[in-house]
Amino acid sequence: MSLTPSLKPLALAGLLSAVAAIGGCSDSAFESSFAYSEGTLSLVREAREGTKANPGVKKLLDDRFGDPQQLKAWEKMPIDFGGALTSVAEVKQSESGSQVVKLTVEEGQSLPAKAGTVHFMTGACEGETVQVAQWNAKTGEATLAAISGNEIAAGDSCVIDRGAGLSTGRMLYMRHCSHCHGTSGDGNGPTARYMTPKPRDYRNGVFKFKSTNDMSKASRDDLSRIVKYGIPGTYMPSFLLMKDDEHHAIIEYVRFLSMRGEYERKLVAELSSDYSQTAYESRVESGEKKAEILQELDEFLAEDLKESAGSLGDDLAETWTTADTEEAAIVPSVPREANTPESRRRGRELYLSKTLNCADCHGIDGAGNGPQTIAFEKNPAKGDELYNEPGLHDIWDNLNQPRNLQLGMYRGGRRPIDLFSRIHAGIQGSRMPSFKNTPHEDIWHIVNYVLSIPFETEPGATGVAPSAAEAVAVPAAVTVPVAE
Repeated sequence: MSLTPSLKPLALAGLLSAVAAIGGCSDSAFESSFAYSEGTLSLVREAREGTKANPGVKKLLDDRFGDPQQLKAWEKMPIDFGGALTSVAEVKQSESGSQVVKLTVEEGQSLPAKAGTVHFMTGACEGETVQVAQWNAKTGEATLAAISGNEIAAGDSCVIDRGAGLSTGRMLYMRHCSHCHGTSGDGNGPTARYMTPKPRDYRNGVFKFKSTNDMSKASRDDLSRIVKYGIPGTYMPSFLLMKDDEHHAIIEYVRFLSMRGEYERKLVAELSSDYSQTAYESRVESGEKKAEILQELDEFLAEDLKESAGSLGDDLAETWTTADTEEAAIVPSVPREANTPESRRRGRELYLSKTLNCADCHGIDGAGNGPQTIAFEKNPAKGDELYNEPGLHDIWDNLNQPRNLQLGMYRGGRRPIDLFSRIHAGIQGSRMPSFKNTPHEDIWHIVNYVLSIPFETEPGATGVAPSAAEAVAVPAAVTVPVAE
């Protein structure tokens, strides 16, 4: 596998055609839609679509996340959907009989210049969204286009233009990201087929390069760093010239796509063991009656799935919320060890040790050529069946070459703390494991050694970078011939 991003041979013309085809229309993408996962499509029709009385996976998913043209803000999810949080100060009627609410914001904040909708968060109108016919930003008075059937009262909390931030994020994502990562975040955009490594599929909720512990999701800061600076050695570019609010909007939309994908996977997992097409056919072949299986499924949708649909969302929200807490962040217990020859020697000893055995993948000389690169792995997704090709695979079934440490290129960042985080937490989705139980001073020794590898005269030999004097070649002695 190439160590640098590459296009498949003779595919450049196709790539340019694909870019041209989506250019100019990707901002709006009126025809776009979220694709359902293979897991959802593998279920029997009744599990996918639901029955007359009970929703299936598709409806549960659509009710909570919507589609690209009509996104939905599932408040349970820890996403900044955007909009101005306000409260009702006064309710009155205009001369024409329209209902007018005067809205206020917390001290230090300001009302938006424009307002299209008011979404009520508390009170008798909780959950309702009302169109605004007229808006006065100076007074905070909103004339509502329709009078709510319930009574609006002073003190009710509401949001002006709820979901505006998510809509902005979608627009920016469709313009800058979807051609690689796809409308659904499945890593299957029109240009993805030409790229190595493949664009990230967000639907697992897994991001490789993060500063949180091995059990946590990526934090907002982690995603921000990737968006701003890109990923060296891949086609993920830097968007450093974007404004901060644009960065924020894209990050929240990527989180939205990730949570949608994860929620879909969790719903499918509840059904697949008994109600996938394969499981259904196996049950029929073993003597069960089709009508009884479908009746059982209808009862499962009505009771078990209805109950678990809420708890699955709670669990998902908690894991993403935790990622932005101090408890999830990787914080070394000791400062970085001084980058001395002794530290680098100790780092190489640890690198080669049986306990850590980094050389098994990265190679004795750090060139990414360890014995695991020629071994045939088992595929856990296919009953531990061996892969057809040797080497290490990630959870997206891509063949991954271990990092060639001689190049000095680190996709998760080259700061010492970035390498510390990779070693401490591993790289989610890949075969790089977590070494969180390794003493932190030892991790720093390994960091010092790894950073020295590109500068060694004989990579992997000593773990000691050459001194400045050693790095300069000594000129050969010149002998002046003696005249005869």
